[in-house]
Amino acid sequence: MPLSPRNPISRRPPGFTLVELLVVIAIIGILIGLLLPAVQQAREAARRIQCVNQLKQIGLAWHNHTDTYNAFPTAGYVDRTFVSYENGQPGALNKQAAGWAFQLLPFLEAGNIHQGQPGSTDLDSAKLAMSTPIEGYYCPSRRSAEANPANATPWCLGPDRKPFSGIEKFARAQTDYAGTNQEGTGVLARNWSGSCTSGSPMRCLNRFASVTDGTSNTLMVGEKRMNRSMLGQTQAGDNYGYTAGWDNTTGATQETIRQTTLNPLPDTMTGDGENRFGSSHSSGFNGLMVDGSVRLLPYTIDLNVFRRLGNKSDGEVLQMN
Repeated sequence: MPLSPRNPISRRPPGFTLVELLVVIAIIGILIGLLLPAVQQAREAARRIQCVNQLKQIGLAWHNHTDTYNAFPTAGYVDRTFVSYENGQPGALNKQAAGWAFQLLPFLEAGNIHQGQPGSTDLDSAKLAMSTPIEGYYCPSRRSAEANPANATPWCLGPDRKPFSGIEKFARAQTDYAGTNQEGTGVLARNWSGSCTSGSPMRCLNRFASVTDGTSNTLMVGEKRMNRSMLGQTQAGDNYGYTAGWDNTTGATQETIRQTTLNPLPDTMTGDGENRFGSSHSSGFNGLMVDGSVRLLPYTIDLNVFRRLGNKSDGEVLQMN
């Protein structure tokens, strides 16, 4: 008797159905949505740690400068001035028109920029130093090392304070860090008073002994607040560059100095930094103390506490937690 043919078994063709594929895509999307913020937070934490390390290097350079010259670096002359070179050599302390950030270069492995170029004129050496970005002066949470377009013209030359009439527009290397306050309250002494054609150098220098409120309770350098939408363009406080000295013009936004009489704020997208400390970090800015330690100072810090933190010798000693 012949065998009857078996009914073939019904089998689904291999692969995914459209519904299954959509479910898998949805699951992957949910996982990415959960992991992406964690990845971004990890990256920001790494960038903030790098920023802290850069400030620690600045603190070490500050201490080495003080050991070498028996004085803190100064606030320089004015913001619209060339770096001071004389016969190929950079000036120091009251003979240097540029501010603290330039004066620290030999102690930050940037001595080749500080010393100028052999065979070049003093003016060419100054322009090279002013236009060369220093990697450790840029917070990675905000931007990479860069020089702003040629848009700022200095009007004063070196320690002899001669007015400069030439049109010298060239790109300026910037910095995301600023010293604390000006002469009288903060660690930076301004060593010159007057305009480009008047005044005379002042031999007022600060040392560790000047910080009578305690080196661990006095702010030395911190991140400065800026307008993120204007990075790489001209904005007050990010124009003349890291070599700029102290501008005593009322209401002027400083390039390399910020005030602790103003509460710190996060970066803005309008206006300018308003002479405030601040950063691109979400909870606060990194501050370098005179003893070389670095602390995260919250934007919510009490203004009276912050003011005292920036004053080296007001007799109101803080106990920092």
